[in-house]
Amino acid sequence: MSRYFKICKNYFSLGADNKRYLVLLFITAFFRCFTFALTPIFAARIIDFASLGLYQDTCINIVFLAFNYLIYLISHHANFVVYAKNTDYVYNKLHLIIASKVSQYDEDFTKRLPKSYLDNTVTSDVMNVCMFTDRMVDAIAHFVTDIMALIILICYNFWIGLIVLAFNLLYQILLARAQKKKDYYLNGQRRNQDRITSLYEQILDASREIKAFDMKDKLNNYLDIYKRSWTKQYFLKRKYWDLSKVIYPVIITISKFVAYIIVIYYIMKGTMNVGALVLIVTYIDQIERENFDFFEKVNNVCNSSVMIDRLSRVIHYHNKNMLEFGDYLEDNIFGDIIFDNVTFKYENNISLDKVSFEIEPNKITAIVGESGSGKSTIFRILLRLYKIDSGHVYIDGIDIYDYGSKVYPSNVSIATQRPFIFNMSIKENLSLVDKNVKHQINACKRVEIHDFIMSLPKGYDTILSEDATNVSGGQKQLISMARTLLSKAEILLFDEVTSALDPNTTKHIIKVLKDLKKDHTVVIITHKRDLMKIADELIVIDKGKVVGKGKHRRLLEENKYYRNLFKHDKQSFK
Repeated sequence: MSRYFKICKNYFSLGADNKRYLVLLFITAFFRCFTFALTPIFAARIIDFASLGLYQDTCINIVFLAFNYLIYLISHHANFVVYAKNTDYVYNKLHLIIASKVSQYDEDFTKRLPKSYLDNTVTSDVMNVCMFTDRMVDAIAHFVTDIMALIILICYNFWIGLIVLAFNLLYQILLARAQKKKDYYLNGQRRNQDRITSLYEQILDASREIKAFDMKDKLNNYLDIYKRSWTKQYFLKRKYWDLSKVIYPVIITISKFVAYIIVIYYIMKGTMNVGALVLIVTYIDQIERENFDFFEKVNNVCNSSVMIDRLSRVIHYHNKNMLEFGDYLEDNIFGDIIFDNVTFKYENNISLDKVSFEIEPNKITAIVGESGSGKSTIFRILLRLYKIDSGHVYIDGIDIYDYGSKVYPSNVSIATQRPFIFNMSIKENLSLVDKNVKHQINACKRVEIHDFIMSLPKGYDTILSEDATNVSGGQKQLISMARTLLSKAEILLFDEVTSALDPNTTKHIIKVLKDLKKDHTVVIITHKRDLMKIADELIVIDKGKVVGKGKHRRLLEENKYYRNLFKHDKQSFK
């Protein structure tokens, strides 16, 4: 019981249940089971009264039996209706919770829980968990019906009831042990399924390399290993399934034989009438059916427990570096950024070491340095993905960790080197940030992508393929920048936005950045010389330390770190 209580507790911790539907499920299920349990009593009384010639009492009990059956049908139908509504509610609520949670998690999330794990969880696991409350309620209802039948049986004949009870207890104990083993091997199956799904995803992503290096056979060997492991877990699970379904039910059958022998003995002695005989035999058969139904529901509940645990890992994911928001709600942000003696370690390696600098509004500030110097870490800290180990980061004099959840994300936005565009229309992509069509058009005009969009056959309703592969890299980047503008953030972060673009598109991006600085704080990470030259301020990072600050020409003349950044670039610097 403690195990089942724990499963229920884990389910309710997901936060997707509906209390009203749950209560209605219990009420309808118990009415259904209660009326079903009373049926043998009315049947026995009808036979007794009919055999004694008491036809009026016989008819009254027939009416009672019909009324009892009507209640059974109504409650059974109502149970099905409530189940459908509850499943729909839980399904939608779970997806809402998962989408909300996953979108807020840090970068370590996909390291701890691979994409294949999430893929399997949000598909089959969610649907399985949706049915959990119905299975749980049915299991409890069948258990209660079983207990009611046993109590009635004991009341009619103590010894027969006691024998059936003893055999049932033995059956349930063995069933519980088998169920634990089945859950263990089912979990193993799911882990191997995650590995298989992950390998297929990698095969799709690396199709060119597989063909180039003829990796097909070796990858098939890995797939065979995973499939064999899955098969092993499956057959071990089946072993305990067979025990539960075929071997252990023999115990219930033996209890029936023993009970029937005792019934025959009482009949031969003349101490048991026909009605009692019908009642006892019917309840023994009902207990057997209830046991089988109870087993089916418990098996489904326990199967769901594996899925609940998997969903719980997603919904309740927590990392010590994850941050909570503060309660500062002032939204009138100007955009002044200060890093004050900031130190940050990632996986015991120092990424930033006592870094201090100021980034002023209405300027383009470029953060430059070799790969791995700490540039991206600065952006991740500004996005509140990491919590610093020491020092302070201020925006307008307020520590970034003190800002509220509604204020901070709406004032700090980013456009990356490889922005992700969803497989939907341009308008729908932009609507994910701001649904106002006028705002969307204004943002696109400002980054000068509006004319291109309007030249498309369907304009803003043009469907972009996944990750926008049906437009050029520059056009994709400009759509991404328009999306960034729609966030109405005062601080705009641009991470290597021109690294994969041609010179003409780069010039266009530079023009856009110069325009944006008029009313934003613009911070860029770049290795492009053209962007370094137009920056109002450059911050040079080397091995987690600030080793230079100033304008391009002065740094070029005075700072060896800045000069070294260009050694590996074949273009002459003008």
